[in-house]
Amino acid sequence: MRFEDSPLSKSLSFEKIELGFGTNYLFDDFFIMEVNEGVHFNSETLNSLLAEVRKHYGSHKQLAYIANRVNSYSIDPVLWSYFDKDDSILIAAAIVSYRNSTLMSANIEKQLSSISMKRCTDIEEAISWVRTLSELN
Repeated sequence: MRFEDSPLSKSLSFEKIELGFGTNYLFDDFFIMEVNEGVHFNSETLNSLLAEVRKHYGSHKQLAYIANRVNSYSIDPVLWSYFDKDDSILIAAAIVSYRNSTLMSANIEKQLSSISMKRCTDIEEAISWVRTLSELN
């Protein structure tokens, strides 16, 4: 389910930013990204996203990230190592999977990442988990 179609979108305050590769919903301590159908999310796409995130939050904010995988797209799983070594903006991530193929990809991504990562079956579960993170409270 797209975030804007969920009941939570009516009760939470956020800023919506649309980029060429997808839609992002920015909250106080986390953001949700919904990548467009057919996109290959690579280092160039990531850098574009990070520029927008830093413009909104500043360079030193620690955030959680929710990948709401409502569309079919590909991602370079090595990108997770970028945050482990070079960037401290992401402290945790939740991947919402609606299909077995995205769940299998999330399993691989979890193994490649040293930040806390949870695989979820819906957007409500992901937001609930992010809100419990002690690093953000």
